[in-house]
Amino acid sequence: MAKEKIIQFGQLEAKYNFALNPFPKSRFSKCPVCEGKTGQRKVPLFIHVEPQYPVSLNYTNRYCPRCDLLIAHKHEIEHLLTDLFTKRNPSIIGNRYYIIGTVEKKAWREGVNNSISISDILSHVHDFKGHMEIHMSIGGWVHKDDTPPEMPPPPSTEWVK
Repeated sequence: MAKEKIIQFGQLEAKYNFALNPFPKSRFSKCPVCEGKTGQRKVPLFIHVEPQYPVSLNYTNRYCPRCDLLIAHKHEIEHLLTDLFTKRNPSIIGNRYYIIGTVEKKAWREGVNNSISISDILSHVHDFKGHMEIHMSIGGWVHKDDTPPEMPPPPSTEWVK
């Protein structure tokens, strides 16, 4: 069986596992994987907004050191992106976006003060090791042999066309 080729975006080694939390009322003070306490880690996230708008946001994530897992909150990211693109290019609001990895702090600070080309920033981007999806079940009584029904994530309120 042939191995699937993984395309790497950034030029640095992969760092962190990543999960985007689509549930605004869930804050994850405990890790969804190991159930250990999470802390906070502020890192610049590298986000690609279609068609060709790379953005790096310095964002405070929940972080589990045991699992090396960053958890970002979708509604907060979308709020920051909406604020940013309201000023720059409002037609982009609602486009697909991908959170690809993290940017080195030094390069992010340099990019805040000076415009950096995409080819220059790629030499400072760490892709994520892996992406996780967060699912929640609807509470209530369920027979022990049944699986609880899954709760659908709420729709976006700000990042819409």
